[in-house]
Amino acid sequence: MTAIGRTVAAFTAMPGNARGVVWMILAALFYALTYAVVRYLSGNFSTFQIVFFRSLLGLIFMTPWAIQAGLSGLRTTRMTLYTGRTVLNYFGMVTLMYGIAMLPLQDVTALMFTSPLFTVLFVALILGEQVGLRRWSALLVGFAGALVIIRPGFAEVGLPALGILFTAAAYALVNTANKSLARTDESNKIVFYMFALMVVAGIGPALYVWVMPTLEDLPWILAMGAFSALATQCVVRALAVGEAGAVMPFNFLKLPFAVVLGFTFWSEFPDYWTAIGALVIFGSTYYIARREAALKRVTAGTETTAPPPGTIPPGT
Repeated sequence: MTAIGRTVAAFTAMPGNARGVVWMILAALFYALTYAVVRYLSGNFSTFQIVFFRSLLGLIFMTPWAIQAGLSGLRTTRMTLYTGRTVLNYFGMVTLMYGIAMLPLQDVTALMFTSPLFTVLFVALILGEQVGLRRWSALLVGFAGALVIIRPGFAEVGLPALGILFTAAAYALVNTANKSLARTDESNKIVFYMFALMVVAGIGPALYVWVMPTLEDLPWILAMGAFSALATQCVVRALAVGEAGAVMPFNFLKLPFAVVLGFTFWSEFPDYWTAIGALVIFGSTYYIARREAALKRVTAGTETTAPPPGTIPPGT
């Protein structure tokens, strides 16, 4: 057996939670690398064009599945919800790319940690899921952490920071739509329509500000698509083999990865307000993840807490 074969065998033999942790660490690294590549590309291309590149690459990655599925596999009765999700996803991705171009990577990463908090809020308000007093308290604490990072009244609150919070909220609504779509449609169909409709929505604005990529730009554009796709796959695999409460805390490693990349390539020094706010947000999201995992075990009478098919991380 080769060294690679032995490594794969050893990894496969690990407990589910341990494998999930490895996948989530890889996801955190790939997400941080995606943000760094977007920051680099923002020096040459507009936000609208970067969003179009990202959507087009995602659609290309899903094309083999679409060909195999055929027209019958692409039929859906929920195009209205798909369309609404696309509007949220598109504008969320635009404001995310804008924030990455304008803010330190550490601030972008920390503020994006509020998305799970928005998800719990919207799932309760829109889908009617019950949220107890302790989880409502955790939500309030988490949003207080976001205020620590933004510091309204003590620092200028600019459009980039507000844009990132909009992205977090928009992605939370996308997650809520995904949960609804997963009741009738399979995961691959949900992902395919996410990218296909994003291409349709984004081609007009991209062409309006179009800058022809050079040969030097192409590797970076491809890297953005590859890192983003790998991050999504790693998250899905992490939640498939491990308990959410055990693996999701390692998503927080995106922040130190982003700090290292920001310092190395753009001389962005760590900010202690961002660190404090991120820790507060992390604590609240970790509590919610552990609480939901415990409730699922009680409800299902099992130790498995993998998400339902179709729970797809939106955008990048």
